[in-house]
Amino acid sequence: MNFDDKKVLLVVIGTSVLVYNAAIRIWNYVNSRKSPFIPVGTIQALYIYPVKSCKAKSVFSFYCDLLGPSSGELLDRHFMVINGDTGRFYTARQKPSMIMIDCDIQEGILTLQIPSGDTVKVNLMEVKNNNDVRQATLHENLRTDGLDCGNEVADFLSRFIDEPSKSCLLLITVYKFSLFLDTRLVMYTRNLFTERTCIPKQSWWNNNSVPIRKDDCAYADLSPYMITTQASLDKLNMRLGKEVTNLHFRPVIVIDHCAAWDEDKWIDLRIGNTELQCFKPCTRCVMVTIDPLTGIKDKEVQPLKTLREFRLAPYGDMRDEFKDSPIFGVNCGLNRPGYIHIGQTVYARYKRSEF
Repeated sequence: MNFDDKKVLLVVIGTSVLVYNAAIRIWNYVNSRKSPFIPVGTIQALYIYPVKSCKAKSVFSFYCDLLGPSSGELLDRHFMVINGDTGRFYTARQKPSMIMIDCDIQEGILTLQIPSGDTVKVNLMEVKNNNDVRQATLHENLRTDGLDCGNEVADFLSRFIDEPSKSCLLLITVYKFSLFLDTRLVMYTRNLFTERTCIPKQSWWNNNSVPIRKDDCAYADLSPYMITTQASLDKLNMRLGKEVTNLHFRPVIVIDHCAAWDEDKWIDLRIGNTELQCFKPCTRCVMVTIDPLTGIKDKEVQPLKTLREFRLAPYGDMRDEFKDSPIFGVNCGLNRPGYIHIGQTVYARYKRSEF
């Protein structure tokens, strides 16, 4: 590349940065001119899922951080089970029994417990000191690395989800022998590589301008916050032969006392001093058919089948983008950090139209 080409490249890069920053300023200005916040409901429940696809921890309050909620030592979806050979993540979509693994963190020790009562413990300081970085891939083969949590928990998880690798390692010691399989548990920390930064697409809404923003998370599917409402769940259950719970949909925040499907219309949310911004409806897959108490998939593919009857995206760019994945809940990013708790009033600003 000659000198003139370098100058042109620098000009192009500089112009792009200026345009992007100007767009953000314009968006923030327009956003500030919107109608005031209106009370829409109250927080009914808050959940954190320490290990992706494992059991939820119900909490009274949590801190809203850019990467997602935290409560004490619990961080949302900062651990994930992967295939040690390929780095590909496992979830309850493929391994429904994962949803019954209880997870807790006390004094730097992660404890996993399966329904039989058997447990395994992981010393998180040792994980950080070992610094054994593994490449992990999630949806669309996008990468977010993790620190390997060791052989003991790997063996424990391999046996529970019945997922041995093609080549198993037999480790013999003086006192015992153990069969270590190649399912691994990894832990996310802020300094690790990720290529999963979420930048909203205009096709995610039909008739409104999608917010200009960037959001990172640990191992959540897309966004650091996903919200459902009790009224929408009630409407869905009226169509079902067997009721489901909010935990079928794995939200971190459940809002009560609002109108059904009101979440479709929200753009900005304020809870105390904390502010969130809605940027994408949450599309649903087979995960919602798994009973969170038993880890068994519904034979009738419910409630996914019923949701497809009346909750597909409206025609236009959204239907082209989401196809036959129905909508339930809303994905959000953080605008202002802070603590929130059960019982707090939720305030919202509305979009111009539903979608």
